[in-house]
Amino acid sequence: MSTALDFETIRFIGTDDDSVKARLIRAADAEIAEYGVDALQMEAVAKRAGVSRATAFRQMGCLSEVLAQVALMRVQTHITRMLMLIDSKPTVFSKLEAVVVYATREFPVDPAIAALIARHSAFVNDRRVHQHAIDLVGTVLREGQCRGEVRTDLDLDDLVDFLVEQTYLAAEAIDRSEKTVRKRFRHFITPALEARGCCGGEHLSRVTEVEHAVAAAQDALQNLTQKLSAAQPVELTLEEL
Repeated sequence: MSTALDFETIRFIGTDDDSVKARLIRAADAEIAEYGVDALQMEAVAKRAGVSRATAFRQMGCLSEVLAQVALMRVQTHITRMLMLIDSKPTVFSKLEAVVVYATREFPVDPAIAALIARHSAFVNDRRVHQHAIDLVGTVLREGQCRGEVRTDLDLDDLVDFLVEQTYLAAEAIDRSEKTVRKRFRHFITPALEARGCCGGEHLSRVTEVEHAVAAAQDALQNLTQKLSAAQPVELTLEEL
């Protein structure tokens, strides 16, 4: 059964949205938080949302879709945090690596998102998941393509889907330590994304990262010099003492 809940409802749902669909999603979210994923029942969701069971099924489709919608809603919160993380990184590949590390660490501990990841074969090409990923890393990948760091022989959609799939796999791995995830990214994901040619995209990105680090160090040194100059001791005369 296909769901009647459109992507825009999920993408822009807010706490002040009192539509039936939004109320059902929030009700399901509350049920999962209180009782867990395995105990989720459409009757309980409908009751909490103040609608009939029939209305809940008509609006949401099947129970597995309800779970997916809750997971997608929760992903929105993580996207906000990851966008802030992206802004703090200087280069294309450091931004992408930070996203994968964060998602691998945080997604599996959320029961709704973990359930979605467990069904990645069905959701890796889901348009809602794809759009969330485009919103998150699309601009970063385009920047990398413009700078000659990310390959341009594949469509942006293909690059995003690959990155999503690799993130799913990393999140499902037994060892999700930061060291292991960074190794996966640098040894397997980066070579697949970087531009082809005599000088790989990752190399260009690392050069840029070093340039940013040097510039930051120079600024810090200049600030320190100014502070030290301003703090020079003043000699006092005997009368002043």
